[in-house]
Amino acid sequence: MRRLLAVAALVLVSACGSDGSSGPGEGTASRPSAPATSTTTSPSGGKPSTAPGPARAVETMMRALDEGDCRAMRRIVVTPSAVDCEVVHAAKDTFADEGIDLDEVVYTAGRVNGSSSTVTITWGNDTPEESYDVERVGSRWRVVFDSAA
Repeated sequence: MRRLLAVAALVLVSACGSDGSSGPGEGTASRPSAPATSTTTSPSGGKPSTAPGPARAVETMMRALDEGDCRAMRRIVVTPSAVDCEVVHAAKDTFADEGIDLDEVVYTAGRVNGSSSTVTITWGNDTPEESYDVERVGSRWRVVFDSAA
């Protein structure tokens, strides 16, 4: 898993300036919080689940990384210009190499606070959980990729 995390960290050269705050014209913290939700990936040939929201955004990013799909990776992150496509291509199939079956992974979204949330990934193979911040940009959820914890 350390190798996977190292590859994931290299996918973005830097997302400086992304402090998790919402951008101009985005939601405010005074908006009521939505309850936490979770989703699991569907075993439908590696396709992301149909569940909307923050969890799906993180799932989509993980599948794009595992498929080495730079275009999909850039569509789902907050700072697409920071994605290094060579690293994304090199990351292809690294989850399987680490013993992770993406069809068994559970993505749990925390409460939505304004236009942001946190998604926790439970890998299901004794690998420690990871969390990613997500932000609503317009009507879509996007991953703040450098937020892995």
